[in-house]
Amino acid sequence: MIRYYCSGFDVNNAFGHGLGDMFKTELRDTKSIVYIPGNPEKIEKAKTKYIPVFTKHFKNVGIEFDEVNLITPDLTSYEAKKKITNASFIMLMGGDPFKQKEMCEQLGILEELKKFNGIMMGFSAGAMLMSKYIIIIPCSEEYPDFHIEKGLNFDEISIYPHNNTPEDIYPDTLVVEDEAYQKEDLIRVAKDYGKFYLLQDNDTDISIIKSSNGNIEFYIENNGKIWEVSNDVNLVYKNSSKKL
Repeated sequence: MIRYYCSGFDVNNAFGHGLGDMFKTELRDTKSIVYIPGNPEKIEKAKTKYIPVFTKHFKNVGIEFDEVNLITPDLTSYEAKKKITNASFIMLMGGDPFKQKEMCEQLGILEELKKFNGIMMGFSAGAMLMSKYIIIIPCSEEYPDFHIEKGLNFDEISIYPHNNTPEDIYPDTLVVEDEAYQKEDLIRVAKDYGKFYLLQDNDTDISIIKSSNGNIEFYIENNGKIWEVSNDVNLVYKNSSKKL
């Protein structure tokens, strides 16, 4: 079982910098890729924008899947389970991790995801769903409260995406567009639920956590950063991160 947790991608070269080469080595076949949207409202955008873009990025690194499938709420449980079981690669997409979890529960595919033995990648909401805990802290009008639920807990780790700062010391307050993350809130969650990781993405600076049969590795592209939150928020030692 190989799983990738990430925040986002280089928009011009998502699987470059070595990531595509890793996929090619790890894929047992290229019969089918299955995309799971971040919530039902994202389905049309997934069809018309994101899946064509990802198809192009895969092709750029020499990977073409025979079938491209999308999990949607109108599938029967049998149909959804069959797509998951037959997949070579599963992509859990961005959106709302709680709605994503709810859709998977309604389709009855959570157990199939847990048993899946191919390559799985989650980005943004998808990586949060793969985590031990799905963590939201107060940061904007859209997210005014703490909201923490159990995730699929594949690897006993939790991630929080989009913590984009160019500095090597995490600030007390990090403002990202219309969201403001408080360092003390992050630490509060860690004290109650255990340590977790902040992942960065800002078009070219990418951070990825890989689990391969239970072994955790950190990868960064360009100047990407991975932060560990426990009693403080500390940058994962750069020399322990592999450059893609």
